[in-house]
Amino acid sequence: MEFKKVSDRLSFFFSLHSWGLLVDMPSDGSLDKHLQVIRTACKHWGSKLEFPFQFNAQAFSNKYESKEYWREKIPRIRLLHSRKQDIVLSELFEGYDPKKANRLLRSKMRLDQNAWAHLIYFGGPRCTFSCTFQTMPEPQELRNAVVHFHENHVAEINLESTEEQSPQAIAFSLQQGMHNVNPLNTQILLDANNSDSAQRLKQGASSSSPIHIKVNHSNCSIEFQHCDIEVKLTPTCFAIYCMYLDTPEGIVNKKRGKKEKYKAITFYRRSRGKDASVDAIHNCFNIRDDKPLRDVLNKIKSEIIRALSEDSDLAKMYYVTGPNGGFKRIRIPREFVHNLN
Repeated sequence: MEFKKVSDRLSFFFSLHSWGLLVDMPSDGSLDKHLQVIRTACKHWGSKLEFPFQFNAQAFSNKYESKEYWREKIPRIRLLHSRKQDIVLSELFEGYDPKKANRLLRSKMRLDQNAWAHLIYFGGPRCTFSCTFQTMPEPQELRNAVVHFHENHVAEINLESTEEQSPQAIAFSLQQGMHNVNPLNTQILLDANNSDSAQRLKQGASSSSPIHIKVNHSNCSIEFQHCDIEVKLTPTCFAIYCMYLDTPEGIVNKKRGKKEKYKAITFYRRSRGKDASVDAIHNCFNIRDDKPLRDVLNKIKSEIIRALSEDSDLAKMYYVTGPNGGFKRIRIPREFVHNLN
């Protein structure tokens, strides 16, 4: 059950920490059990099987609602120029062919077209992995593959990872005049070849001024003032985020204790009510299991990066960062943080 790094040129179409199964879909539903097993395994680890897609009845109607549906299904398609979005979506409107899509994705990622299937993990640039199945396995084998990957790869990834840029991405960023730009966005722009977004990112990168934010406890959101941007978080993510905001000096995650947990519980009940169950918060403070906290911090990071995709260097000021084994903190100066009761 060997996972190997593969081309991540299509990773911008899929959410971080998600999965895809590239397989010819039969019309008799014989793979339903395989797909359900994978979806259940992914859900257990806080990830999601995004491909093959599960569709609703309105997916292929050439309407505004249908376009919004596809942009929701493939969030990063929004990074493409609107004209390119229309081309991709119009082809989907004409009729989705699962076999054609499967062959296309295998080709773009340089995978064996003759293998029964490829189980893909999308972890962002330089972090896309594939496990190849030459013949049709039992559903349990696919579940075991997901478990194996999380136990032997994802569990070793630190809360704060450093992403390497390819030489092509570095050359592209220099050509566009972008400096100190998050490698993820540079690689996405290179892949999408979107000069308009490059220009906007270039302009954003030249600004080092942080943005004032309002922390809205009533709907668990972070509002970026004067930008018409709102980041909504789950109650658990919001409570952990507020805990870090309330601890400017930072927290050594391995030493998180009662003081930090009390803060998180206070913020959680502030938005959910004083009688709300706090089991999810307790899980984040189990020193013997870092996964719940790691998942929460990764979700917070993903949401903020997605909201500030045109300036991820700025976004880095708003999610939890820090050296391995050291203090993890939110870097934004606290005078830029305002609380809404």
